[in-house]
Amino acid sequence: MTQKEKIVSIPLASGKTLCIAGDLAYARQADSDRVIAVYDDRHTGNPSFQIQRSCRIRRKKDRLEVLRALMAYDAANPTDPPWQRTLGSLEREWALHNFAYRVGFLRSHARDVDLDNHAEGRGALKYFVKAAWGVIFHKRK
Repeated sequence: MTQKEKIVSIPLASGKTLCIAGDLAYARQADSDRVIAVYDDRHTGNPSFQIQRSCRIRRKKDRLEVLRALMAYDAANPTDPPWQRTLGSLEREWALHNFAYRVGFLRSHARDVDLDNHAEGRGALKYFVKAAWGVIFHKRK
């Protein structure tokens, strides 16, 4: 089985299921009210997990449950280069994405949170500037 075909389901204490897939299309399709779908994109130069429709998960307790499950999954299934993020940084980034989504700031980019290595240790202003710059630069092409 290739990394792209790999699909892992992890039951969460909240009653939901965390589905980690190596294929983005499958992750988008698997997402539902009972399933938190995550695209495993750790086999790149900038390893990341992308949580689909992360804006739906608003309580910090629920975000931390998902993040801890992702960290445990990563520890059991390491990659090279490694995914290296701290729980605090992950939770802050996700909370900022949710805030941006709720206030309507770049909603299409804030809907899913992409937890990549390059965002470790960055502050709120850097997240927003990076997102805005990405949209401005993309529109010029």
